[in-house]
Amino acid sequence: MRHALRITDGLLSDPNALREQLDDLEKTLADYGDDAPDLADVELRLTPLDPQRPARDLLEDLLTGIHACWLLHTEYDELDDEDLGDAEDWDDEQAEQHQRRSRERFAQLVREAAAHRDRLI
Repeated sequence: MRHALRITDGLLSDPNALREQLDDLEKTLADYGDDAPDLADVELRLTPLDPQRPARDLLEDLLTGIHACWLLHTEYDELDDEDLGDAEDWDDEQAEQHQRRSRERFAQLVREAAAHRDRLI
């Protein structure tokens, strides 16, 4: 976030990182050959966060990441949904009940992981 705020102030904190980005961009454009876009049409992001709203951008990315983790959990966690029957035959209410159980289980696992974070690394 500090980096995005410095960009907003017109300061570049890590010129070497910019040089690496430019080198990567040149390599990518070279791979295009004759179909490469004109350099005047190419924009280069100086920071992964939006400099006008870095905190909100970071929060949105964090929430997107948490949601993606929950989607993976929902896909692979084997919840005891025998009372709901076969997933292919669920109606909307049964699907919502499954999602609610999945969210509760995911939240429980996240709380357990936070309580034992020294084991995560």
